[in-house]
Amino acid sequence: MEPFERAVRHVSVKTMAEDSVQGRGRSGPIAAGDLSLLFGRQRTTMVQLARMLTGSNAVAEEVVQDAFVKLQQLRQAPDNPDGYLRTVVANLSKSHLRRLRLERRLPATQRTVFADPEIDETWEVLCRLPFRQRAVLALRFYNDLSEADIARVLGCRPGTVKSSLHRGLARLREELS
Repeated sequence: MEPFERAVRHVSVKTMAEDSVQGRGRSGPIAAGDLSLLFGRQRTTMVQLARMLTGSNAVAEEVVQDAFVKLQQLRQAPDNPDGYLRTVVANLSKSHLRRLRLERRLPATQRTVFADPEIDETWEVLCRLPFRQRAVLALRFYNDLSEADIARVLGCRPGTVKSSLHRGLARLREELS
């Protein structure tokens, strides 16, 4: 079982919640209407998350597109499509960075220019962090997820999330001061 398949637990799409309450459940793939609602609600957030994890707008768009394709191809709709989607985006971003590192044999970072020099400096330091620390920081402070939710998304233990968060923040503070 893939790590992102373990992360699906809570119902988020209204029609799916109604089905569960009425006892109908989901026995087939996600309905086109549900998928389009999810796409409208989550696409921008997922692209921004993928951009933070990969450092590239183009790659972020591709990752999110691939995540929605994976969601559509499921034989059975997940209980929590939002959580499933977030987990798939994190895993696909991680896979992309692994492939990129293998191709280049260098850390995968791309310079993103912001209007505010302080943000530029923070972004550079953030891109130098290991994937797990960067992912934990993005999921915690950008998506406002709890440590338990981050652990489910990344397929690790809550203690690992806590230590990654602590180490990532410490390194940011150290390099920015």
